[in-house]
Amino acid sequence: MRPRPEALALGSSWKLALARTPPRGPAGEKLGRTTGSSLDFHDRRSYEAGDDVRNLDWRAFARTDQLLVRQWRDEVLARVEILVDTSRSMGLDPVKAQLTLDLAGLLARAALESGAQPVIVRLEERPRALGLLEFERDGLAFDSNASLAESLRAAAGLCRSGAIVIVVSDFLAPHDAGELIRPVAARAGALGLVQVLSDDEASPPVGGAHRLIDCETGEALDLVLDAKTVGAYLERLGRLGAALDEESRRARGRFVPLRASLPLERLCRERLAPEGLLEPAN
Repeated sequence: MRPRPEALALGSSWKLALARTPPRGPAGEKLGRTTGSSLDFHDRRSYEAGDDVRNLDWRAFARTDQLLVRQWRDEVLARVEILVDTSRSMGLDPVKAQLTLDLAGLLARAALESGAQPVIVRLEERPRALGLLEFERDGLAFDSNASLAESLRAAAGLCRSGAIVIVVSDFLAPHDAGELIRPVAARAGALGLVQVLSDDEASPPVGGAHRLIDCETGEALDLVLDAKTVGAYLERLGRLGAALDEESRRARGRFVPLRASLPLERLCRERLAPEGLLEPAN
């Protein structure tokens, strides 16, 4: 599946509202708090995946056998890393799956409008980073069997320190919110959590017996969706949302739950912008 062209076009009408002053990144328009890439040498640090190889200090490598990156004090271009949950459960509902990809593309385009460098990270057992053009051309497949907690821990190693990190997922995992989020939050300059839920996940219908099968583990659960069961589920969903909101705010970010059946333009105008994740480009 790929993001729809209309979603990408809509992204050019918005800018990211998170972390207006990024702490680190390659040369660009925004003033950084620490290092950039002027002619004013600042320091060296260990090489991280995604660093510009032109800044490698080969003399230091020859002396120490360690890959080090030269840092320069000046203006910086923020890096925006959009982590997309590609587990099988995200792809069961085609409307939910499409919105997930549309959101990733829209947020990446909004990052460009903000003068930032967007990177799409596919969350799986071995997360992979994609450039925006590759993502727009090839899209993503929802075929990962890895748990969300495992995927986020693995992705934390790819995230550049100080980057703006946005996670797009349903977050419906049997883990504490802190356990899920803190590995990436620890390295993020700012954090956005976007929860995408299908209609049945956001508001399950009361009535009838169902067999629920975990598409990633194959485990089955027979369940009667009476009022008490649905009420208990909605209570737990509310607690999860509150915990995710708390974790995001600790990292100077925002948590925004979305219903997949609503139009993307409406979600931008009524949810993402009021919650402080987006702002109009003009």
